[in-house]
Amino acid sequence: MKKRILIVDDEKNIRIALKQCFKGENYKVEMANDGEEAIEKLKNDRYDLILMDYQMPNKNGLEVLEDIRKNNIETRVIIMTAYGTVDIAVDSMKLGAVDFISKPFSIAKVKDVVRESIKKDAIIIMGERDIDGSLNEARDAIRHGSLEAATQHLRDVLISDASNPATQNLLGVIEEKKNNGNLAQKYYRAALSLDATYAPADNNLRRTAMYSALSTGIDLG
Repeated sequence: MKKRILIVDDEKNIRIALKQCFKGENYKVEMANDGEEAIEKLKNDRYDLILMDYQMPNKNGLEVLEDIRKNNIETRVIIMTAYGTVDIAVDSMKLGAVDFISKPFSIAKVKDVVRESIKKDAIIIMGERDIDGSLNEARDAIRHGSLEAATQHLRDVLISDASNPATQNLLGVIEEKKNNGNLAQKYYRAALSLDATYAPADNNLRRTAMYSALSTGIDLG
């Protein structure tokens, strides 16, 4: 059975280009030109993946994503944007987006991201033990320098529980390991916005604020 993809973008040429890039693949692709049309389609049909632009009229992609979750629709969402800011990336992940693509993007990049996302079921439900296991696997991967593997474990957790501060803290650690200090601090703040008492994120934020060039003493939680 073909996997169903919904493309949501107010620019017609982008919608058509994305639909064409999946021609010949084992996907059934439909399009919506704004968030309201997307919500209506999602209420009536099931999709395996949504590719959604951030900047759209009436409601932006994050507002639409929030509406999608409020309607208890758990379809995987990838946010696309020409405004590749840290805040948008963090907010997307907090709302449960599985990935974030900056425009302009290559067709090959889109295909790779979609292929990776579509491998998994549209709805992944983890128990508490599974979430803890994935977080521990992410920590082990970070300790061994396997940052991409760690990121994938954390994405799996985000799909089931976007409100876990440990996930945001570990995403911050990954960015710190990549020498992206500002982005790391954004993730630490995101963790604290979810739980103001989460000590590992507080420790990491204080440490990076005081010693921006010092990467020792990272708290994995």
